[in-house]
Amino acid sequence: MNETISAAIRDALSEVTERPAAALTAETRFDRDYDLDSYMFVQFLLTLEDKLPGLRFAPEDIGQADFNTAGTLATHVEAALIRAGARADA
Repeated sequence: MNETISAAIRDALSEVTERPAAALTAETRFDRDYDLDSYMFVQFLLTLEDKLPGLRFAPEDIGQADFNTAGTLATHVEAALIRAGARADA
């Protein structure tokens, strides 16, 4: 995973869950490992948008089932930033 994106995911996850998210791996599941329900997952994605300039989730992309692991989310975020012309390593 891209370190900038991984750090932003950790920060957003820590902020939303109000607990440290230091042990994040590509296989980390947001529902099982951090008990994120659908409401918290949307809050998490909105917080992640704030942490990565240029990142915007389309309403149809906010479903937890499509990227419930840190790895699938990081891949989606990296692709979204590339499409938006933003740099994930800035």
